[in-house]
Amino acid sequence: MCIIIIFLLAGYTFAEILQNDFVIITYHEQDHRIAEEILNKFSGIVTQTNREVGFYDIPVIQLVLTHSKKEFDEYITRGKLPESSIAMAIPALSKIIIRNPKTLPPHTEFYKVLTHEYLHILLHSVAPKVYLPLWFEEGFVQYYAKQWNINREVQFVTDALKGNVLDLQSYSYHYPEAKTKVGTFYQQSYYTFRYLLKRFDKQKFYQFIDYIHTENDFNTSFTRAFGMSVQSFLKVAKKSISSHSVLAILYSGFGLFWIIIPILLFIAYIRKQRYRRRLEEKWEMEDSGQIQ
Repeated sequence: MCIIIIFLLAGYTFAEILQNDFVIITYHEQDHRIAEEILNKFSGIVTQTNREVGFYDIPVIQLVLTHSKKEFDEYITRGKLPESSIAMAIPALSKIIIRNPKTLPPHTEFYKVLTHEYLHILLHSVAPKVYLPLWFEEGFVQYYAKQWNINREVQFVTDALKGNVLDLQSYSYHYPEAKTKVGTFYQQSYYTFRYLLKRFDKQKFYQFIDYIHTENDFNTSFTRAFGMSVQSFLKVAKKSISSHSVLAILYSGFGLFWIIIPILLFIAYIRKQRYRRRLEEKWEMEDSGQIQ
């Protein structure tokens, strides 16, 4: 039945299927090798992610690997996603549609994006009837997908020092309309979720997850688990952002911080370029039949 659904929804050039206990992946016949690699790596990510998060009832993921950007753009149009998107999750179907890594820029963190989309599905499988605030969901998936890096930290601190701090309570159910605020929203959501885990022990967090799984109400479950309302917590977390930003500058040695950051970013860029070249060479060898 799952396979039939995949074919009906994919409906383009997909003719091949690979699967195991965690993932069913459909792909174009020319992408067999990359589909095998994704299946193996993603299956490991699924088990590791569930171990870290604490959820063990794993939904079988239907992964659609598009062959070209044009095919993926068809899905973006349907899902009304930003043009810069490279993946789309449909939690109700446990489905992820993602661009082929061969069509992506060198700096793209493909497996982190894939993990991000999987976490959306995982969270909704735990709380299928709960309307989750966007700050919580986006903070959750970024945190467990390990999508925080030095570049985001610099931008986060810079925004905070400039006073660009959002009231997340206002964006519980919709994203900021201004594009300039979207990045701030994601960064602040990540920090707020991380702050939640630091302020309270993990046991309380797991209790909270159990509550939203059984009680079907986010605010009530939050207050019951953490002993404070969502609104009160967000106010405290917002104040913490300023403290975090000031301490980041102090611990970094003031001006030295801003000298080191560009160097670190340049090193990271060079490493990604080298990795991308090695990967492209590997794919070229595979396509030419030199690797069996």
